[in-house]
Amino acid sequence: MTARCSTRSTQDVHVVSPAPRDIWQQFLAADPDALPTQTPEWTDWVCRTRGWTDASRLYEFSDGRRLLLPLMAWHRAGVPITAESMPYGLGYGGPLVAGGEITHASARSMLTDLRRRPLLRVGMVPDPLKADIWAAAAPPGAIRVPYLAHVLDLEGGFDRVWQERYRSDVRKNIRRATRQPLEVHQGSGADLVDVFAELNRRSVDRWALQRGQPLWLARLVERRRDRVGQLSSAVTALTSILTSWTAHLHGEPVAAYVLLHFGTRAYAWMSAMDKELARRTDAGALLQSLAIEHACAAGARWFLMGEAAGGSGVEAFKERFGARAVPYAALRLERLPMTAADRRLRSTVDAMITARRDLTSETRS
Repeated sequence: MTARCSTRSTQDVHVVSPAPRDIWQQFLAADPDALPTQTPEWTDWVCRTRGWTDASRLYEFSDGRRLLLPLMAWHRAGVPITAESMPYGLGYGGPLVAGGEITHASARSMLTDLRRRPLLRVGMVPDPLKADIWAAAAPPGAIRVPYLAHVLDLEGGFDRVWQERYRSDVRKNIRRATRQPLEVHQGSGADLVDVFAELNRRSVDRWALQRGQPLWLARLVERRRDRVGQLSSAVTALTSILTSWTAHLHGEPVAAYVLLHFGTRAYAWMSAMDKELARRTDAGALLQSLAIEHACAAGARWFLMGEAAGGSGVEAFKERFGARAVPYAALRLERLPMTAADRRLRSTVDAMITARRDLTSETRS
């Protein structure tokens, strides 16, 4: 059933929301930089499984310009509270534009429209490679949330990426992994979900120990994130854009990797591993390389490897494959200081965890 579309017009722009699906598909075909998380399949999946509502917007300007913004709304008691493109942790958003390039005027007009929406917050997490235009077009008062993404250039295909962008040590590790008695499988299904669930459980416990975080709190946070539940529903709903790999050593799960791909963009979505087994076998490096090789064969131009803290081991891992750091900012337009409140809460929790870790260290000494 097709949702009823609401329209709004001003002298300069006509807006249709939710955006008609046939036009959405046309934009996907016309935008060479479309992301897998900008597809209607992704929106449908998020709305069905995470409780959001399709609030996508088709903008038609009086001079003939058009753009389509995938957007999701969060409601309370039937009232929309926030709208995001995309919700935190659920990929990159921003508009689709024929030809892939958006003008400053179009970007500013879209942000002006979003700011007028009767919502507490509107947020946008753009493609890191296109974030500059949004930083320049942001209206006064827009909140910028800094991130550090890593992006690998796939120009020239996998052979060139292997020879010119992989560091020599990562090539050595991948060769070493191929000599291990690893069982590597590509595909998706119940086996993937079971493997990921076990490896994710081990990872959560390890991270809690490293941070000095109570185990119950770490597991509670993970239940709220529900990465296993997300993956379980995604493997059947997103078959056109999802590919995965798992590695076992003598029947023991070692690593799992989930890739999203559409057109020229590949996006490293989820991964989990047993750190000790992965270190012994280099299974993590092998699965990462298999995903990159698959993206090259599928015609991707860019491999988005996600965010990492500067100076972290995760950042170092990504850069060994030739990924470059891309600082960018998500934008938030708020009527109430929601981001500031969230930052204060996180700061308080971090301080409590640090104090607990220090107290525990003193007690043990």
